[in-house]
Amino acid sequence: MKQVQYIFLTLTFIFLISCNNSEPSYSVEESSGPVSSVQIEITPIQSPMPPPLRGGAHDDIPDLSGGKVIVPDMVKGKWKGVVFMLEDKVSHAITEHTVNIGDEWAIPNSDIKVKTDIFLPDLIIQGTIFTSVSNELKNPAIHVIISEKGKELFTGWLFSLFPGMHSFQHDQFAVTLKDVIPS
Repeated sequence: MKQVQYIFLTLTFIFLISCNNSEPSYSVEESSGPVSSVQIEITPIQSPMPPPLRGGAHDDIPDLSGGKVIVPDMVKGKWKGVVFMLEDKVSHAITEHTVNIGDEWAIPNSDIKVKTDIFLPDLIIQGTIFTSVSNELKNPAIHVIISEKGKELFTGWLFSLFPGMHSFQHDQFAVTLKDVIPS
């Protein structure tokens, strides 16, 4: 009976040590009594490969450039504009700016322009399809194209509920979606 307890404790100890080690696989041999050797092999679980990333300043954003946007009929024509919050990182001033959907807005005292594109009140991404599952403001997002002196700086979605997620990055300005204006 003591021999079985010793083997069980030895195996438990080996397992605990192997769980704390960062090596990808292990082979441990232990000799005791009538059991000549015990071999344990632990292979780490491989996590699935992340989606491909696009290069540039936003390496954390999956490449959905071939994505398709579907605006459901229940959403079309129901939203007039958006309210952006503009933070000047130098002066720390925060201002609000209302822009109609489809219009271009020039950031004051800069060469930066923000073109509003498509608004979805309840954005979901299914594979490479962007759509809205309702007309309720559950996950409001506006697709924008931001350029400076004609050079595109950012193309993507700004989210009002998650302003830091995949946000526009610039040395002087931060632009976030604050609110939307119904038609």
